Amino acid sequence: MSTDQADPSPDRPGTAPDPERLQRRLRRRTAEIERREVEEAVTTLDARGDLTDEQRETVRELGSALVGRLTAAPDRALERERRGGAGSAASGPPAL
Repeated sequence: MSTDQADPSPDRPGTAPDPERLQRRLRRRTAEIERREVEEAVTTLDARGDLTDEQRETVRELGSALVGRLTAAPDRALERERRGGAGSAASGPPAL
């Protein structure tokens, strides 16, 4: 597994990745992507003119909702793994 700038210690070869670390990385990375993409969308829409504060907020809420839905399943799987859920010893967390 590659290293992460904020979490420099890589997972050891031959061992299952730490689900807690993966969960933190998933959340951090998706927050970065959400911020960047929402700001790009707002900037593009602003350039067309007449974007209201309400519409701006709607775009931000939509971005947040999309991220939540896209990451819900992997986040739940990592949370189960972190808590020692079913199959944790045999299968390990899902690859990201």
